[in-house]
Amino acid sequence: MAGIGFELRKLFVGKGAISKIRAYAYASIITSGTMVLAVLMMLGIKYLARFFGATEHQTDIMIVLMVYATLGSLIFSSVLQIILSRYTADNLFGKNLERVLPSLFGGSVLIIIPGGLIYGIFLQFAPEIPAIDRLFNWGLFIEMAFVWLEMAYITAAKDYQRILLGFVGGVLTVFVVGGILLLLGINPITAVMAGLFTGYGVMVYSFTKILLRIFPIGTGSLFAFVKYFGLFPDLVLTSILSQTGAFVHIILMWFSPLGENVTGLFRQAPMHDAAAFFAFLVTIPANVNFVVSIEVTFYQKYRRYFTAISNGGTLKEIQISQKNMIAALNQEVFRLIQIQVFAMVFYAILMRYFLESIGFTRDMITMFQIMCIGYSAYAIGNSIMQLQLYFNDRKGALFTCFLYFSVNLLCTRFFLFRSPIYYGLGMVIAGIAMYLAGIPRLFAFVRNIDYHIYCSQPILAVQRSNLWIKLASVLDEMEYGADRAYYRKTRNRNP
Repeated sequence: MAGIGFELRKLFVGKGAISKIRAYAYASIITSGTMVLAVLMMLGIKYLARFFGATEHQTDIMIVLMVYATLGSLIFSSVLQIILSRYTADNLFGKNLERVLPSLFGGSVLIIIPGGLIYGIFLQFAPEIPAIDRLFNWGLFIEMAFVWLEMAYITAAKDYQRILLGFVGGVLTVFVVGGILLLLGINPITAVMAGLFTGYGVMVYSFTKILLRIFPIGTGSLFAFVKYFGLFPDLVLTSILSQTGAFVHIILMWFSPLGENVTGLFRQAPMHDAAAFFAFLVTIPANVNFVVSIEVTFYQKYRRYFTAISNGGTLKEIQISQKNMIAALNQEVFRLIQIQVFAMVFYAILMRYFLESIGFTRDMITMFQIMCIGYSAYAIGNSIMQLQLYFNDRKGALFTCFLYFSVNLLCTRFFLFRSPIYYGLGMVIAGIAMYLAGIPRLFAFVRNIDYHIYCSQPILAVQRSNLWIKLASVLDEMEYGADRAYYRKTRNRNP
């Protein structure tokens, strides 16, 4: 989340309540906006299509196309999300702004080409879906993958008003285009897929335009960031496990007694999926408070501690700043937990009445409330994981994510063919395990921060070299060579 804290601090020091509301609104958009909008649009499109006469089977096809494009793009883009965030943060710190955007375009190539190929082949196993609908859905997958990657960069732009407009413009486009096509009598699936494709296209255009306003187009290889695969391979696994762990229970439930085949290889568990998507919204308070607490409050103490070390502070100054940093960490972590637990109870109780009004059965509401607990535990555990990365405890972050993924997978599988009242318990157990493992590890690491700073580092600089680092160097040289050759050729033509 490089960059968001600086803008939020300006808003929080404002004297009016409006400044604080704006700060929380921006934090909500940046941390949860894309996924929340995907969930809300999924549900809104469903009722819009039914209003215009879509059959139940057509509605099921629309939902699975949206769900598979969303989860598929998330899983593919997760390979690079944390790596690109780290690469971007390092270049921002080193003031190498010209290296930022090339990594976005290079990362998009690495994700979109293989991801698009695999997803395109997957769509071919659903011949019942017209080719035009499959094409729109394939394009939607590509756009969503690009948007997920852009979120690693958009926080550094700090232009939150334009970011908000990009989100709103995309959502309005979805419903306007989809609604107009439905009014014209276009096939409901085609109308909805065209609306989603156009709406996410607006988001891609808006976010890309914002980034081009902030960062130069850049120089050097598009793939210079691949050396980070060699420097930080654990970040790749952490990113993948963090994303897939949040949704692995949904995929497993497609093969439970609640699951059903829609068409081709597309499956769903409609009762469970609807409950899961509404329950996922409970993660917003933890995500927002993590950014507000860490980037605004805790970061100041964190920075003072490391400034005292790097700028030659006295031993007493370092000890005092370390004590203040740990105290602030304790306070903010447990404040985040309290807010999330309160929000979970409030949301799970009040949403019950709304869900009953739209046709949720008793079993669906039970699953929803269980998954509210599970997603709340996951949101807290995920915040702990991000704090571990904040202190560069990459092994701790990897262990935390691996524990959540594996426990969620195994426990969900255990409850898969049992009574529906147990559905969702797997992710609850996984979230609690993630929390119980992450909290002690985080505070143990911070209590021994002096050791990790002074004693765990190599005495002499180590020149690391492996396939990824060599590949990045070769690609960089090739790109610079091509740039120099083009410059010489242009200069000779225009003496």
